[in-house]
Formats: sequence, C-alpha cells, structure tokens
Amino acid sequence: MSSAFRTSLQSWRACTAAAFLLVADIPIPLRAQTPLPPVPTPLGFQAALDLATSRNLGLEAARRQRAIREAAIRIARQIPNPDVSLEMTRDTPHQATSFDLPIEIGGRRGRRIDLANEELTLADVDVRTELRVVRREVRQAFFSLIAADQRVQLSEGVIEIARRVRDAAQSRFETGAAPRLEVMQAELGVTRAETDVELARGTRAAVQAGLNAVLNLPPQQILTLAGSLSDRAGAPAYEQALALATASNVDLVRLDREIAVEQRRVDLLRAERTPTPIFSFGVVLNNPPDFTVGPRAAISIGIPLFTRNQGEIAESIAAASQLRAVRDRTRRDVENSVFGTLARIDAERRQADSYQQRLVPTATDLESLAEESYRAGRTSVLAVLEAQRSLRDLSREALQAALDLQLSLADLEEILGTALP
Repeated sequence: MSSAFRTSLQSWRACTAAAFLLVADIPIPLRAQTPLPPVPTPLGFQAALDLATSRNLGLEAARRQRAIREAAIRIARQIPNPDVSLEMTRDTPHQATSFDLPIEIGGRRGRRIDLANEELTLADVDVRTELRVVRREVRQAFFSLIAADQRVQLSEGVIEIARRVRDAAQSRFETGAAPRLEVMQAELGVTRAETDVELARGTRAAVQAGLNAVLNLPPQQILTLAGSLSDRAGAPAYEQALALATASNVDLVRLDREIAVEQRRVDLLRAERTPTPIFSFGVVLNNPPDFTVGPRAAISIGIPLFTRNQGEIAESIAAASQLRAVRDRTRRDVENSVFGTLARIDAERRQADSYQQRLVPTATDLESLAEESYRAGRTSVLAVLEAQRSLRDLSREALQAALDLQLSLADLEEILGTALP
C-alpha cells in the first residue's frame, strides 16, 4: 500500500468520523404525546368506561389503523407518471428522445378512489370492534373488583362472628358449661375464616390487575371504586333490543361494509376494461443534413381481446354473494343470542333479588338466633357453626348471582354493539 493511498484513506476515515459525530450531536425531535387523563377517586363505572376509552392501548392501536386506510386513498389518487427516454447510437440519426404519457380514461381513477374510500369505513368498524371488547372488559373487570371487595368484607365479617363464637365457647368452658371440644371446634372456625380472608385479598389483587390492564394503569396502582353490584342497567324488551342489534351489531356492520367494498371493487374492475392510451412524442437530434426527420407523435392502446377481468369480476361477485349468506346467518345468530341473553338476564335478576331480599336476611337472622341460643346454653356449638356456614355460603352465592347478572349484561352489550342505557 502506497503512502499516498494510506494518507488518503486515513483522511477519509477522519472525515467520516467527524461527520458521524456531527450528526450524532443533532437533537432528534420526539413526538409530543397527549397527556393521559388522571384517574378519578373514587372511580365509578361510567368514569371507568370513559377512562378506558381514552387510555386503552388496544383501542389506540385500532384508531391508528385509520391512518393506513387514509394513505390508501392517497395511493388511489395518484396519477401515472410519464416516461422519458433518450437513445444514443452510432447510426444516423445519432440521438433520439421520446416522451410517453399514459392517460387513464373510463373513470378508472374515480372508481379506484371510491374503493379506497369504502375501505376507509372498515377502519371505523375496527374501532367499534375494539370498543366493544373494551366495553365488555371494563364491565367484567369493574364489577368483578366490586365483588372481590365485598368478598373481602364478607370474609372479615365471618371472622368477627367466628371470634364471638370462640369467645363464647371459651367462656362456657371456663365455667364448666361446655367441653373443651367445643372450644377446639370454634378455634377451627376462626382459622378457616382467617384463611378465607387471605384468599379473598389475593383474589382481589388479581382482579384489580385485570382492571388496571384495561385502563392502561400499572398493576400496583390501588383503585377505589364507587358503586355496587346492585347497580344494574335496564335491559330493553326483545323487539327493541333486536332493532338495536340489527343497526349496531359490529359483526353485521362489518359484513355490510365488506359487501359494499366488493361492489366498489366490481365497479373498478369493469372500469379497468377500458384500455389506457399512451401518448408518445419524440424527436431525433444530431442528424446530418441528408437525413432529415421531424418530430413524431404516436398513440398506443392495448386491445382487451383475451383478458377483460372476467375472472376477477366473477370472483368479487361470488365473494359478495358469500358475504350476504354469512350476514343472513349472523343475523339469525344475533336474533337467538338476544332472545337467550334477555331470558337469562331476567332469570338472574329474579335470583339476585331473591338472595338480597329473602335468603341472606333470613340466614343472618338464623345465625344470630343460633348464637344467642348457644350463649344461653340451649344448643351446641355445632348448630352455631352450621348456621355460620349457611350464612357464609348464601352470602357468597348472592355475590356470585349479582356478578353473573352483570356479566350477562356485558354479553348483551356485546351483542347489541352499544352501551345499555
């Protein structure tokens, strides 16, 4: 390697390194992010739904899908570029140049734009689809967290009852009115109640993490909710719900839009049957006087003799027909789903009211009477523990019945494609 070449190489490396350092020092502007709304305390259901609508990451990703569809419209509006060619040969004339300009006719560009605009509506359907998922997840997670809070309170209440029974058994044992066995049985009830509390608190933390995920919050953030499982949205009558589902069900809306897209595609394919003429203009340069050639103009048109988009048009028409059949099946499924969900909601509403108004109050009274009877020495501790167990089980069943009703309302909202009033 010569010294001159080595010096040039070192200079080139130094210049490259300096340029890299100069570019590295240039600050890169970051995209300003819209600040997320704060979390209200306490958090109600409607506030949680509004918060999820503005913070949920899946919904934000669905909204950004619209930019892709809008870019497709810009692509559809593009006009074909002209071609310019320059030819240089040893023959006479020595140089020649030509300019080719394709001109779209037959409304092809307009049909292409119409198809892109129709496909843009699918972006709105994507947002509605994700919003349906978010709405369902918010209702499920919100009321599941309320149920978890009430299970914790229920378990803590059971501990208080179990400790009262244990203290009563210990007092009777010390006076000689009860055997040691009853004290041991009462202690076992306290231990079981304490275990249930720990399980309820762990379950509550897991359920809260699910709600935090929907709201785009860190899993450790504590939420204080406002509301109860008895906060129920009114379910419409079958005819009203069916009309609402027919107009708002996301699956039906998507199928309608896909059918419209296929119709626009057929229009475009038929417009593309018209060939695109190419207008050419040319001139020769550097030609001797004995070879005189003036400017030239030409037009070329492809002849649609064999291929006229027959297969593509038939395919799109068949796809639209298949989508209509799918829509008919989907509409029938929606009808049956609305009917079945409304029937289940009505039954679960009656069950939840029965637990709240009769079963749990009766079990509470029985437990109090059994505890008083035991203190008076008229019954054994087993009767108190049985009454306590019955109250605990009925209270848990009441909570589950109320939660099942809220989950069924979430199912109904998903079918309808909109929030319940």
